[in-house]
Amino acid sequence: MSIEVRNITKTFNGFAALKDVSLKVPAGQLVALLGPSGSGKTTLLRVIAGLEIPDRGVVLFDSEDATARSTRDRRVGFVFQHYALFRHMTVFENVAFGLRVKPRRERPSASEIAKRVHELLTLVQLERLAARYPSQLSGGQRQRVALARALAVQPKVLLLDEPFGALDAKVRQELRRWLRRLHDEIGITSVFVTHDQDEALEVADRVVILHEGRVEQEGSPEEVYEHPATPFVYRFLGNVNLFHGRVEGTKVHLGEFSMDAPEGLGKDAIPAVAYARPHLLDIDHQPPANRPHFRATIVHMNAAGAVVKIELATDSGGIINVEMPHERYRHLQLRKGATVFVSIKDMKVFTQAQSTLGGGI
Repeated sequence: MSIEVRNITKTFNGFAALKDVSLKVPAGQLVALLGPSGSGKTTLLRVIAGLEIPDRGVVLFDSEDATARSTRDRRVGFVFQHYALFRHMTVFENVAFGLRVKPRRERPSASEIAKRVHELLTLVQLERLAARYPSQLSGGQRQRVALARALAVQPKVLLLDEPFGALDAKVRQELRRWLRRLHDEIGITSVFVTHDQDEALEVADRVVILHEGRVEQEGSPEEVYEHPATPFVYRFLGNVNLFHGRVEGTKVHLGEFSMDAPEGLGKDAIPAVAYARPHLLDIDHQPPANRPHFRATIVHMNAAGAVVKIELATDSGGIINVEMPHERYRHLQLRKGATVFVSIKDMKVFTQAQSTLGGGI
């Protein structure tokens, strides 16, 4: 089932949580709503679920207006951050609950309920724990029970609100990989809320980034990370180095270096900021001839992990971060306190008004 929201606006006591938000979720996709606290992502999820009624706008399921439908009539499964399991019920009874409370004419037989519950517990790898109570489970196991319970009523859409937010980092990483595999197996249209950039980029087919109640950018994980549309997206998705300066005539002047400016900007000086990811900077002992570069001093190096992280101080006192492969690090034989030259492989420049001036150099 496809989902579409058109021009959704929602306010709470005068605060605009959503401001004219429009979004399409194709059938069968797993989409992440990503953003900081207060960006509107949970409110948007609840509007899709029917748990909140928008002030303006419509919600469509398979191109049919579902705005006035109840949550039950929308056939959505909802997984909450804190599980919301019934503590007095076993795992089996928690999963069976949604089936048992169906209207009599829709309710499956006891044998059909038992079969469905066991199938779901097998799917979420908890078939041996059916007789246990939530208090006897780990956080990751409780979250899988909550997911099985949401799937028991055979929803057309699965909605998850910070599903792994209450778990520790290692369990969260294991469960998000498991969720991706599960989604590929069952193929249900799914939308999940998260503030964890790595989670969204690793799990989702598409990522929707919200900021102050608006959609800042949407696209594939690669698109939003490699081609941020705004300074906010650049800052929010991973580490980034900022270079403040100005566009003047045919040049962009950024502290210790300059580069050619995109055409058509006129001759008036325009304040600008350039953004460059740490892995898009390189270090040499000598100034490179074919790239913009500047001099800096190595302050700290951390070789633990997949890449080497290097912190440097520029001549003007600014701090920048560079990431490089271990092979490159060993070749350079860098040492703390050494003076080196930092070159820029790619960067993006924005005016102070946050409009894009150009792509990579």
